[in-house]
Amino acid sequence: MPEPPLQPEQLFNDFVQIGVVVKDLERTIQALTEIFGIGPFRTITWPPADRSHIERYYHGQPGNFSARMAFADLGPVELEIIQPLEGDNIWADFLAEHGEGIHHIRFNVLDLERVIGYLAARGISIDQWGSGLRPGTAWMYFDTQQKVGFNIEVLKKVPGSDGRTPRFADEKANAQE
Repeated sequence: MPEPPLQPEQLFNDFVQIGVVVKDLERTIQALTEIFGIGPFRTITWPPADRSHIERYYHGQPGNFSARMAFADLGPVELEIIQPLEGDNIWADFLAEHGEGIHHIRFNVLDLERVIGYLAARGISIDQWGSGLRPGTAWMYFDTQQKVGFNIEVLKKVPGSDGRTPRFADEKANAQE
């Protein structure tokens, strides 16, 4: 007997993050902290220097890009601020085409292959992806800009983890967290 068709709420039920692309990470953090009391922020240069094994792909080709990122908890949702630094990447593309603003929302999933198949069947391709900071994780940005006005990011989380971004100490991520 064939499996019943996937329903979106089966795949996209663990919403965890709003991602914003900016030109100046420090200016944005300062304003969010001083005006709105948001923080504390955890910042990192991505990919971290101690993680040479992290894979990066941009439009299907191996990528060589970097960014400064900052994370703050807003209750159950994480705010991610991204400042692209170098290389071709969808964050720099977004800045060039739209200016600063909301770039993506992120869902955590356990079965990334099912999500890829579900979205591909709806004509939605992958723009950028790579391996995550925690061993066994991977992230993907899907090209949903024209359909919904922003991108959808999906993170394959490790079973038993909360799927949140690891904590940082001295620019180093705790992959075991």
